[in-house]
Amino acid sequence: MNLKISRKTAIGVLAAGAAIMVFFEYYPIEFSADAALNQIIRMTLTRGIGSLTFTVLLIYMGFHVHRMSGMGRQLLFALPCFAVVVNNLPIIALATGAAQVISPAGHVVWFVFECIFIGIFEETVFRGVIYLMLLEKRRSSTSQIFWTTVWSSAIFGGIHLINLLAGAGVGPTLLQVGYSFLIGGMCSVVLLKTRNIWLCALLHAIYDVCGLMLPTLGAGSWWDTPTIIITAVLAVAVAVYVVAALLRVTPASIAPIFDDDTQKTADKL
Repeated sequence: MNLKISRKTAIGVLAAGAAIMVFFEYYPIEFSADAALNQIIRMTLTRGIGSLTFTVLLIYMGFHVHRMSGMGRQLLFALPCFAVVVNNLPIIALATGAAQVISPAGHVVWFVFECIFIGIFEETVFRGVIYLMLLEKRRSSTSQIFWTTVWSSAIFGGIHLINLLAGAGVGPTLLQVGYSFLIGGMCSVVLLKTRNIWLCALLHAIYDVCGLMLPTLGAGSWWDTPTIIITAVLAVAVAVYVVAALLRVTPASIAPIFDDDTQKTADKL
């Protein structure tokens, strides 16, 4: 998919998107009398605008990560990753009735849209822009690609420490940092192997829907012993799979993402 956007358009969309996001984030508009639903709608709008904004920026930068051909092979490679994100849903607890979704269907629909836009927004920002900008300058060897991926994922995890400023607990925040580091690394490898940022966004969205549905809209207990064992075994197995795939990535294999034009990003920014 060969898309082009002018510099003027990119700057305009970036400025407008940033202004609208700040407005919805901080101006106290009430979309619903229900406080929980109001927050979900606010997040959906801000992340939706952010998704559009950074998608335009990503297209402008010229990175080729909108690949739609060979979808079957892409999905086959990402299949273990889908197992991880779907397993984020506590299936056993839901099946046994130990946990349940208690919010109305309308809340659930808004929540799913929120997660979709969070997935697109964070993947375009961190994998599509930040990671590829770092990788463009540091991809001369498999070792460089590996460590750039690690550091980029660490940045993605570390940025979640900002939740401490919003009043989140230290323990849950550190746990989120760890999870974010792992999901960031996984999505980075999927991007390198498939050159499809939308597949990364889909994985991210499913991960958030499955992992946050019950804490946000449900009640009960969902961490039982079988779930913990399955999660741990699956996480280790997929981590080995992803790291092995990353160690097979070569500069030549990811060259199509950049067209081997290493001066492009520096000139544009």
